[in-house]
Amino acid sequence: MKQKKLLSLGIILLLALSQLFAQKQHPTMALKSGDWFETDMRIRNVAQTFDYNFNVRYELLSKMSNGNLVFKVTLERMRLKYADAKNTWLGYDSHYPPYLENRKKNLTKQVYEITADSHGKILTLKSLSTAQKINFLSIEGKTTSSTPKTELSADRVFPIAHLKQISETIIISLIAGKDLAKTLDLPNSTGANDIANPVLESASFKFPKNALIEGIITNLPKADSIYEIHHEIFKFNNDGSFRANILAGLNSRRRFIFGEFDHYKTFSVLLEPLDTLIIKADALDFDNTLSFAGNAAAKASLSKDLVSVFNHQWVNESNYRSKSLEEFLSFQKQGQKDFDGIINKYKNRVSPEILNYCRTDFKYVQAGTKLMYLSEYRKQLKPKIPFDEFPKAFFKSIDTLPVFMSGLDGGLYYNYYLTWLLSYQKTKLGMVNADQYGFYTDFATALASFEGFPLYFSIYQSLKKELHKSEVESTERLKSYYEDFIHNCGDSTLTNRLKEIWTQARQWLPGNPSPIKKLFLQDGSALELAKFKGKPLVLIVNNNNPDVLKGFIELIKKQKGSQVHFVIAQSLSSVEKSTVDQKLRELPNVTYVVLSDDGNKQKNFDLYYLQTKVFTFTSDFRVISSYLFDESPDEHQVVEEMIKNAIDSSVMTKEQKASLINTLGWSICSALLTSVIVFSVYRARISGQKKKTLLKNKIKDLEIKAIRSQMNPHFMFNALNSIQSLINNHQYKEANIYLEKFSLLMRRVLNNSEKSFVSLSDELDAITLYCELEQLRFNFKYEIEVSPEVNTQLLEIPGMIIQPLVENSILHGLAQKGDTGRLVIHISCDQKYLKIIITDNGTGLKENKAEGNKSFGLKLVKERLILLSANGNVGNLHLSSILAENENGVTAVLTIPID
Repeated sequence: MKQKKLLSLGIILLLALSQLFAQKQHPTMALKSGDWFETDMRIRNVAQTFDYNFNVRYELLSKMSNGNLVFKVTLERMRLKYADAKNTWLGYDSHYPPYLENRKKNLTKQVYEITADSHGKILTLKSLSTAQKINFLSIEGKTTSSTPKTELSADRVFPIAHLKQISETIIISLIAGKDLAKTLDLPNSTGANDIANPVLESASFKFPKNALIEGIITNLPKADSIYEIHHEIFKFNNDGSFRANILAGLNSRRRFIFGEFDHYKTFSVLLEPLDTLIIKADALDFDNTLSFAGNAAAKASLSKDLVSVFNHQWVNESNYRSKSLEEFLSFQKQGQKDFDGIINKYKNRVSPEILNYCRTDFKYVQAGTKLMYLSEYRKQLKPKIPFDEFPKAFFKSIDTLPVFMSGLDGGLYYNYYLTWLLSYQKTKLGMVNADQYGFYTDFATALASFEGFPLYFSIYQSLKKELHKSEVESTERLKSYYEDFIHNCGDSTLTNRLKEIWTQARQWLPGNPSPIKKLFLQDGSALELAKFKGKPLVLIVNNNNPDVLKGFIELIKKQKGSQVHFVIAQSLSSVEKSTVDQKLRELPNVTYVVLSDDGNKQKNFDLYYLQTKVFTFTSDFRVISSYLFDESPDEHQVVEEMIKNAIDSSVMTKEQKASLINTLGWSICSALLTSVIVFSVYRARISGQKKKTLLKNKIKDLEIKAIRSQMNPHFMFNALNSIQSLINNHQYKEANIYLEKFSLLMRRVLNNSEKSFVSLSDELDAITLYCELEQLRFNFKYEIEVSPEVNTQLLEIPGMIIQPLVENSILHGLAQKGDTGRLVIHISCDQKYLKIIITDNGTGLKENKAEGNKSFGLKLVKERLILLSANGNVGNLHLSSILAENENGVTAVLTIPID
């Protein structure tokens, strides 16, 4: 009985284990050359005195024949924080190093080469390049001294042993198709363990996602069939249920969104690897029915509860403009109380790290709103009010709030706060520096106030704002600042955007063809600007109320329609009830249009709300200048000057006319003189080449004739020997026949003696006569075979080139065979060659060599083939013995190039 129970338990256990493995197992990964993947690695110690983050990219350089894998490993980004002995936190971010002006090249990165076996075990690890020293700076704020607190090398903060252990774990997991471990223990020099959290972020191949969001939305409209999570689109099932496997980083915020743009439903949550979130809601009352389950439910609920507090305290909904100073401070105090109440509610349900993240984010919300209130209060209620009229506590939260290494890079509230903080710092400096504003003040203020991402973000925003004007002076003036930023910044998101803006701004340099070819209009049509070629063009693009163009009416009326034309393009979003637009339409030298509200159609100019920009073009539609302005009298004077310059661009002064005539005269004379010289040189060169070609051909013909002159006596000598042999043997009848046929053959040879080439049919007739002559002496048999594709009448070959080969076969091969001797001549075409194969069943090459006879005729044939070779097509003569059983003989293959 016990055995049966044990057997049953064993079977159940096996089934359970097989089910478990079936659920967890992923297919193995077959990596190939060129594959890459990127990871985020976080390393901390137990004492929590340092917190290092590394973005590491692995690229498979090659897969060796033995299965080993060679990876290039690059530390793309290092975000490092640690506390010194005084518990002062220091930080470094390799994307945003200390800013160095006039830097000539981009920063180097730490790069390694790793070789792993086919299972992922690392065999070797070596360094390929070394990053610059790491300069740690205080996170608490910009210090009076710019000297770094600490300098370390990259392999000090990320030891090679740790890189090897983490890399091996990741590669083995990928190859085996296993889930990546959430936590790794890394031995350190103190004997304790550091903690590593590696996460796979992206790859060139598909890999398993590490988090799950699923649930059901009831009463889902048919139009809402899709939803988005972190830029990835998913589809609802028909009943509103859904399931999305997503990729989560280390406390990465993921936003769930669906519905139409004006009525979309959304929430966000901080997710970690292996998190599961289950959602239930009613689409008709989404916010009030939204509920969560799963191990990420508490984090999602926290985010949901904080939304109303954040929105209420944020600039857009706080109504700060209508509040007195006391009311505003009370409003923020109540907001802090509401926020703290929610945080306390989740103290034991959510990790301290996430709670601190929310606390930091909320500080930026309140500080940003406070800066906007300060700006509006000074501007509207009490202009020129000094800061000392505000309570000191008002500025304390701003001046003491750290912005370096916040961990919120790219966040909405944080980025807006940095923009307003730069304005605040600039305002403080402006009180001392005579209210100096603009790019240079922004740049100097940022360098004096910030480090890391805040510094680079502020410079990026200032450059972007200035380049947005697309003005010649500002574009050229900013070149060195732009190059410094590109060489210093390691964040490709910022540098790539700035490169696009820079390229677009430089399209507007004077003399360039207009970057704008057409305007897309409200009615769906397009206005081709090329139709206005022939006279200068002024294009005014207005993204403000048409009334701001009122000052242009008189300015346009002053201009003659024959001298300049105006195109006024009004933004649809800014069209309001106005009489100005009708007045502009009535002007004879104005084309007034309303632009399409589809911003994706119109390229090469981008105006913000309430902005107006003027462009001027020459009569052949090239750029003269452009100007971005606000409504003010001085700026209308600038536009008037632009219009004058546009008109002047089509009118030539006397000096310009004289210069043009002078230039044209010299150009025409130079062109004629050059043409005569070039033609004379060309003609002389062609004549010389013709003479060289004729001379070469003449020399070649003479050489061929010289060789033929050697062949003909050789042939005649052999023929006369044959006649003498017949007479000596008292074969007079045969000698007479031989003489008759020999005379026919000689007549044919003499007729062709001056020709380099003869038709194949003539050559074969000569060969037939020769064979018949020799038959009288040796009584052999012969055949001439011609393939159907060979046209003997059209094909031409060198005269008497086959005869020496036939003679060789008869005299040295068939002479002793009698009536058993056999000679076969086969002729065929092979692409660009004529192939002639002469086969006999004579004594073979060995006996010929033994006799010591050397054929003078064969030597002459080879020399003729060398002279006749042209255009890379080389003729050839090849002799070989027949080695068949009980059979001897020789095969001669003659290959002649043909056209």
